[in-house]
Amino acid sequence: MIQVFKKAYPYYGKIYGILFICVLFGLVQGGVALLEPQIITLMVDRVINPALGKEAEYGSSIFNFVIEGYAPDDYWGMLMVLSALFIGFMAFYFVTFYARWNLGHYFTIKCDNKMRLDVMRKVNSYGPRLLKEYSSGDLITIVNSDSQKIRLFHVCTIPFMIDSIVYIILAAVILLRISPWLMIVPLLTLGFFALITRGFLKLFDTLYDKIWQKNSELNTETQESIYGIRTIKAYGREDMRRKRFNERSEDVRDFATMFGVKRIKYFLAFDTTDQFVMLISMAVSIYLATHFEMTSGEYTSFLAYLLSMCGYFVDIIFLASDVQDHKVSTRRLFGLLDKEDEVLKTYGTDKVSEKPHISIKNLTVYEDETKEKKLLDNVSLEIPYGKKVGIMGKTGCGKSVLLKVMQAFMEYDEGELLIDGKNSKEYDRGEIARAYGYAMQDVFLFSNSIEANIAYYNPDASDEEVRKCGKVAVVDEFANTLPDGYKTLIGEKGFGLSGGQKQRVAIARALLKNAPITVLDDCTSALDMDTESKIFANLSEYFEEKSLVMATHRAVALKNFDEIIFMENGQIIERGTFDEMMALNGRYAEIYKTQMDKEVYASE
Repeated sequence: MIQVFKKAYPYYGKIYGILFICVLFGLVQGGVALLEPQIITLMVDRVINPALGKEAEYGSSIFNFVIEGYAPDDYWGMLMVLSALFIGFMAFYFVTFYARWNLGHYFTIKCDNKMRLDVMRKVNSYGPRLLKEYSSGDLITIVNSDSQKIRLFHVCTIPFMIDSIVYIILAAVILLRISPWLMIVPLLTLGFFALITRGFLKLFDTLYDKIWQKNSELNTETQESIYGIRTIKAYGREDMRRKRFNERSEDVRDFATMFGVKRIKYFLAFDTTDQFVMLISMAVSIYLATHFEMTSGEYTSFLAYLLSMCGYFVDIIFLASDVQDHKVSTRRLFGLLDKEDEVLKTYGTDKVSEKPHISIKNLTVYEDETKEKKLLDNVSLEIPYGKKVGIMGKTGCGKSVLLKVMQAFMEYDEGELLIDGKNSKEYDRGEIARAYGYAMQDVFLFSNSIEANIAYYNPDASDEEVRKCGKVAVVDEFANTLPDGYKTLIGEKGFGLSGGQKQRVAIARALLKNAPITVLDDCTSALDMDTESKIFANLSEYFEEKSLVMATHRAVALKNFDEIIFMENGQIIERGTFDEMMALNGRYAEIYKTQMDKEVYASE
C-alpha cells in the first residue's frame, strides 16, 4: 500500500488535501450511520412501545436530551421531533455523499489524465526497444486499466477502508456502552478474520498479476484481429482468427472463473463466520434483553450495528484484496514510466539547422548484439542541403535501415553520422526527427478526414497549404471525386481508401511538414505507373531547393536525381549520376532498361 502512495505521489500529492476533505465527508457519513440507530432506539423505547401499551424504557441513547421536555405520553410530539432529526441526518448524509463523490472524482480524474498522458509521452519518446519489451496489449492495458485502478485506489479503496475501520471502532464503543458482553464474539471473530486474510491476500497478489497478463494478451489479439481485418478477409482466414480469439477469450474466462471460485470460497468463509457471529451475538443480546439489561430499542440498534460491523469486516478484507490489484497495476505502470531510455541519454540538446548537411561515414549496423550479420556495411554518403539522392536495391538490401538511421529511428554500431559536421549524438533526438518529412511504404492513417491526415504535423495549416501538397501527391484525383472532398472522413488506419490512395495521402503529409529533408521510403509501391509518374514529375518541381532522399524500385524515377546509389547486402555497390550509372552498365542500368522496355510495351 505504501508503495502505491509513494509511486503515485507526484500525480496525486497535490490533491491529498482535497482527498483528506473527502475522507472527512466519508467519516461524517459514517457518523450519521452511527447516529441513526440511536434515534430509532428512542422511537422504539419512548414512542412505539408505550403507544402500544408497554411501559416506556430509558436506555443509553445519546439523544435522550432531545425529548427531555416532552410529557411521557406526548407520543406525537416526540415522534415528530425524532422524525425531523432523522430526516435532517439523512439530508446531511446525502449532501456529504454528493460533495464527496463529485469532489473526489473531479480532481482524481485530472490526475489520472496526466498519468495517462505521461505514459503516452513515454511510449512516444522511447526508442524502438520499448516495443520489443511491451506488446500493444500491454500498453493498452497500462493506459486504459492500470491508471484507472490507481485512481480508484485514491478515491474509493483507501477512503472506504478508513470509513469501515472508523465505523467499526465507534460502533464498538457504542456497543460497549450498552454492555461489554456484546463485543466478546466480534473481537474473537476479528482475530479469526485476520488469520484467514493473510492467506487470502498472499494468494490474490499472484492471481491479479496473472489475470493482468491474460487481459493484456486478449487486448493484443483483439487489436490484431481488428487492424488485420483486410488481410484476414483477403486470405479467407476468418475461422482461424476467430478460433485464436476464442482461445484467448476462453483463457481469460477460465482464469477469471477460477479466480472467482477462489474468491467466493473465501467470501463463503467470511460470510459463514459473519452468520456465526450474528447468531452468537444475538443469543447474548437476547439473554441481556430478557434479563432487563437491554431495552427493546437498544436491542434494535444493536442488531443494526452488528449487521453493519459484520459487513464492514468483510468490506475491509475485500478492499485489502483490491489493494493487491492496485499494487500490480502500480508495478506495471511505473515499471514503464521509470524505465530509462539508455539510448536517449546518449543524445544532446542541439537543434538542427534550417539547411542541414548530412554526412554518413563508414556506417555499420548489426542485426543484433551477436554482430554476426550486418544490415549496413561500411556505408558512406554525403547529402549537402538541396541534394537529391535516390536509393535502389532488392528487398532487404538495407535501404530502409539506412533511412531509419539517418533519422535517428535506429541506432548505428560503427562509423559516424554527422549533421553540419557535428556528431548526430550532440543533437536532440526529437530535433533530428523534426528535420525530416517521412513517408513510408507501410502507411498509417488516423480515423479523421483526409485533410486532417495531411495536416497532421501542423493542424493549423491553411486549406491552401493542404491542397497544394495534395496536388503534388496527386491526392486531388480521388479526393475531389468524393462528396466531402478533402473533408471526407476515413476509418481507422485509412479504412475506406485503397493502398495507393493511402500512399498519396502519406506523401502529401510528409510534404506539408515542410522539413528541410524529405525521405520517401518506397512509398509509391501501390501506385499505378501513370500516377507514380505524375507524382515524380511534381516532386522534381517541388524539391528545387530542399533535400530529397528517396528509396524506390522504379529506376526511371531517379533519372533526374543528383546521385543514385544501388545497394546490395547492406553495401553500396554502385553510385553516380544517371549518366554515370548507365555508363557503368551495372545492376541499375540493367533494371532501368528492363523497366523501360516494359513501359514501352505497356504503352503500345
